[in-house]
Amino acid sequence: MDFNNEGAEVTILRLIITAVILWSTGAGAGEALTREMIRELMHRTDAASAQRDAAAIGGALASDFYKYIDVPSAGMPATARIDKQQYLRMIEKGWRKTDSYDYRRKDVVINLSPKGDSGESFSTIIETFDIDGRKMVSKVREYASYRLEEGRPVIVTIDSQTLVGDSTPGQ
Repeated sequence: MDFNNEGAEVTILRLIITAVILWSTGAGAGEALTREMIRELMHRTDAASAQRDAAAIGGALASDFYKYIDVPSAGMPATARIDKQQYLRMIEKGWRKTDSYDYRRKDVVINLSPKGDSGESFSTIIETFDIDGRKMVSKVREYASYRLEEGRPVIVTIDSQTLVGDSTPGQ
């Protein structure tokens, strides 16, 4: 390349500007989280839930995963924060109590942070199951957060809100 002509100077200037823009936006600094990565992770965890596979769900959770759950009590309502292992034990215990189990997700919305280093989803989870011969339907609004951990998307937190009037014995 002839650096003594004006065209070469413009080309070099464009390369420098492009490099500065890529560096400042984080491009090239590692893979960014995408909506498709989150959708695929949801698909895998939904399939694992439908198959009652807690180990597969555990593989999708961040090392520092946590979830807040409501603790039923005779007194005041209480909320507890549970970690990854406690969460997995809780869902396994729940599945052992059910005779049949169906899991579906709908109304999914996925948002990404401007830098692409994290994301969140909002969706409705519908679980239908039998306990002691009674068919039950549970509908919750799930809020989940995501990030990349060792280059793979993981779920960092899950919060859920039972939809009023939607967790009832089925007909």
